[in-house]
Amino acid sequence: MKLTKKSPMLFVVLAVLGLSGCGTSRVDNTKLVIGMECGYQPFNWTVNKANDYTLPIHGTNQFADGYDIAVARYLSQDLGKEVVIKKIEWDSLIPSLLNDEINMVLAGMSVTPKRLETIDFSDPYLASDLAFLIKTENLPEGNSKENPASYADLKALFNNQNLVCQANVVGDDIIETYFSSLTDVSIHHNTALGTYPLAAQDVKAGLAFAMPAELPVVEAMTNFGGLSVLYCDYQSFLSEDDITGLSVNVGLKKGNDELRKEINASLKKLTQEQRSMMMGEASERSANN
Repeated sequence: MKLTKKSPMLFVVLAVLGLSGCGTSRVDNTKLVIGMECGYQPFNWTVNKANDYTLPIHGTNQFADGYDIAVARYLSQDLGKEVVIKKIEWDSLIPSLLNDEINMVLAGMSVTPKRLETIDFSDPYLASDLAFLIKTENLPEGNSKENPASYADLKALFNNQNLVCQANVVGDDIIETYFSSLTDVSIHHNTALGTYPLAAQDVKAGLAFAMPAELPVVEAMTNFGGLSVLYCDYQSFLSEDDITGLSVNVGLKKGNDELRKEINASLKKLTQEQRSMMMGEASERSANN
């Protein structure tokens, strides 16, 4: 099934109870109550007007757009379930899931050993590559997908420079593990920031030299202008766990096997071509946001 803006009307409802943090709301698997930041382009972001791609944000007069919303719309249609979008800060997503204020985290979240201690995950709904956001003037000549920077190239390029990322995401761990702890070069790990756009602005302002993230995120951040994608041969130096962490998955409460199986069965029907199309369209819209 090809997903287009002409797909059948989805089931969308506003939850009766309050926003995350009220402490009294409870959900079950009869509907998809989804937590996301609504500020993480191109996965999810906030807009003031509805369009053919958006869903309303619960408890507000705003709407959410992005790749995560496209996936939410697909799951709603395929599973025949109502969907509620709750705008929740990144660090509060897992606590909100554990408190039953939502039953899904659909927010560009990667699987990590630490997160697996507290929640379960679906199969990936997007597999990605690692890239770095860098000022165009600092981009090495000839760098491309076909000619990515090696680990040695990256260390030499980043020597005596600062790297920055959003807090509590795989990119920030990559800075710490593969760059700031080295003895043969001096690479400073700036304090992580609240969002990718904030980190991207630091790169643009020269407060940091580069920012690691999943390729779609880096591509979206180049919309700030004067910034480019630095491609790298990440598979040659990242651990298997960290490569796995570049994929994004739906976060679910431990033991919620019913919903996890439903989501996995639905995702199996979503082809790689459809996922690429949805991400491409979301990235294009985020450029105009």
